[in-house]
Amino acid sequence: MMSFGEILISVIAFVSLYTAIFFIITLLEHRNHLTKREKLRRYPNVCIIVPCYNEKTTLAKTLDSLLALDYPKDKLQIMVVDDGSTDSTYLVAKKYISKGVQVFRKRNGGKYTALNLGLSKTKAEFVGALDADSFVNSKALKRILSYFNNPKVMSVTPSLKVYKPKSFIQRIQRVEYVLSIFFRKMYSLIGSIHVTPGPFSIYRKAFFDKYGHYKKAYLTEDIEVALRIQSHNYIIENAINAYVYTVSPKTFKSLFYQRRRWYNGFLRNIKDYKKLFSKTHGNLGMYTLPLAFISIALLIVSLGYLVYKIIKGLWESYLYARAVNFDIFRFDFKVDLFLLNINTVLILGVLTIVISILIIIIAVNLSKEKEKFALSYVLYMLVYGVLFGFWWLVVLFYNLTQKEVKWEHKKPINKKSLSA
Repeated sequence: MMSFGEILISVIAFVSLYTAIFFIITLLEHRNHLTKREKLRRYPNVCIIVPCYNEKTTLAKTLDSLLALDYPKDKLQIMVVDDGSTDSTYLVAKKYISKGVQVFRKRNGGKYTALNLGLSKTKAEFVGALDADSFVNSKALKRILSYFNNPKVMSVTPSLKVYKPKSFIQRIQRVEYVLSIFFRKMYSLIGSIHVTPGPFSIYRKAFFDKYGHYKKAYLTEDIEVALRIQSHNYIIENAINAYVYTVSPKTFKSLFYQRRRWYNGFLRNIKDYKKLFSKTHGNLGMYTLPLAFISIALLIVSLGYLVYKIIKGLWESYLYARAVNFDIFRFDFKVDLFLLNINTVLILGVLTIVISILIIIIAVNLSKEKEKFALSYVLYMLVYGVLFGFWWLVVLFYNLTQKEVKWEHKKPINKKSLSA
């Protein structure tokens, strides 16, 4: 009879292998259509809103990247909305007025209010946002807009990368973001994108005009608007070759605050849009969203079981040590190779590891990463699962106790780390 641990490993392996094989088949099926080769039929008016709060260090580089976009200047409206900064962010923004950037200032009310002010100030056909700590590739806008030739497409997401990772935490996120490039493209191919990231997702303004502007949405307006688009059976696409670089959290504390906000927002927005769990919404409702919750549950159970096994092992070691009067020379450290259980569970576990390595290789190739990646991947494999489970446990605690998740503003970034 299989033990609980063997059953758990088998279930995890099955879910992981099924998902990986499904996405690999999807990738092979669409391998010649991963990027849009159709050129823009015209150059529509586009407005990019840069909401910012205390971003004096990175704002200039963000605006410089927007001004360098390969797009007709008379068709591009760049707008900064200072959401009541207490540093010199507004002064930095004002320096760009002479370059054609519009600058507005308002009392602090949250990112969604800054975005809504921007929406009210533009008549552009397409609108997007770029966080003031992110920098866009010059070709990104053209590559994104080509997907809007389909009138059912209401939003197109870019590919996000970590900007110059240096710390241990940033290196882990680098792998996470590269994997996200792969998975977001796969989700787009099966009509299941459920997040339109803040950095440079582009929308048809007509959608906001018809269905309302951004909402507070538990501090995750990018999740809410994506779910709203899906709820009306519109399409969200992904431009895998439209690159945006973002300064990711550098410390565990700042990363914790970010993920607590993200995961809490995901959970609570999903509750508001629970009607998406239906056949009407295809792969999103019957596969992607259910799989997300299954994965979270499996990870939390796995971590709990791992902690239980560690505590049990330590306790048994203590009892054994006490039985031999703590005489280290009487410990039996012999390993009998014939006791290794080479069974189906072990084979499934090894196969899962092998196919996960294959996925990361595919993701690296799709993301066009050029720097060495092996060490970051090892760090990711060792640490990320534990961090992911910990973040979700915290978020579940917040939801069960009805505690409010607040926005934690990051500390200023060292200018030297932003040098080109």
